[in-house]
Amino acid sequence: MANTMVEHMPMNTTLGGGLEQTLQIIPNSQLPSIIHEITPQWLSSILGVKVKSVKRTGELPGTATKLFVTAKLENGEKRFCIKGGFNPAFIEQMPWIVMIYQREVEFFNRIAPGLKGMDLPRSWWAGHTSAQGIVVMEDLAARGCQFGNPVETWPVYRVRQGVEQLAALHAKTWGVSPDEYPWLTSDYDQAILTLMQTYNAVVNSPDRPYVHEYLRDQERITAVLKKHYRSRNPKFQALLHGDAHLGNTYLDRGAPRFLDWQMIHIGSAFHDVAYYITGALTVENRRAYEWKLIDHYLSVLRKFGVRQNLKSSDEELRTEYKKSFLAGIGWIMCPYEMQPRDCVHAMAARYAAALDDHKVLELVESLPEPKTAI
Repeated sequence: MANTMVEHMPMNTTLGGGLEQTLQIIPNSQLPSIIHEITPQWLSSILGVKVKSVKRTGELPGTATKLFVTAKLENGEKRFCIKGGFNPAFIEQMPWIVMIYQREVEFFNRIAPGLKGMDLPRSWWAGHTSAQGIVVMEDLAARGCQFGNPVETWPVYRVRQGVEQLAALHAKTWGVSPDEYPWLTSDYDQAILTLMQTYNAVVNSPDRPYVHEYLRDQERITAVLKKHYRSRNPKFQALLHGDAHLGNTYLDRGAPRFLDWQMIHIGSAFHDVAYYITGALTVENRRAYEWKLIDHYLSVLRKFGVRQNLKSSDEELRTEYKKSFLAGIGWIMCPYEMQPRDCVHAMAARYAAALDDHKVLELVESLPEPKTAI
């Protein structure tokens, strides 16, 4: 176990016998680093109720491990999803990954309690050390939620509902300055540019999804990405989900919701919007409905208090939206070790079509060098 200070600020919820959780700073606390260290004693210490026993009911490996447990309490049983870095060998190979676990903890502690209009999984506890980050949340499957699949697409009405959720997130932090979130480091751009170093090798390897020939040019794509990052319009700056694709969604009684908050960062709101709309719709539906969805997104921003007079006919806004399709490059170059082949093929085709429809590379290359940007 890691032995250092753990900070957590749970959401306003109750557990067990009606104990209401409040802000706690737990000095010299230890967090489990492997699954077998998740014991009744540890759960009791963080939840503030007596946990008699813990039964593991499932495990979902990934960038972070999700452990599903049933905890026996004094007055019955409760099912939890415990998410964290429980693969020491993986962390040893990629030590920077701990930062992602910590970032999701910070989201649930610092951002989630103040969000209005956005529904999130209930978090019972979240804390991190320098070597670990853990969120104890509700088991969504246990109450009948269904999870999104990138291979599939959604109907327009459901994508519209998801756009409303993103608008609620963005409106809360519209116009935010990085100084307001000193704990939130800006690593997204560099992470993508690092992955671009192997772009040619990946996209030109056997059994890769079809993309237009000009989208196979590592040097050109890299240059366009760098200019895109330099030229983000600060007018649309907000806190982002950062990875809003269907694989990071669930349906709660049919309504779309977002999960997996490991990639939050400050950037252009249209990163989330363009990335989500393109990945969630068929190519045909995206072509037919994208601007209507943008209009709806802007109307929901106004509902949540954004005072800018934002219109989809505004040339700056249209440019920012089109540039933001570049978020889909991550799927075009995604190795099968990171995402299943069928997901990569489905998503890469949607983003390649959007990049080509809107002539995004030519658009970015034609822009003047920015005087100010995010």
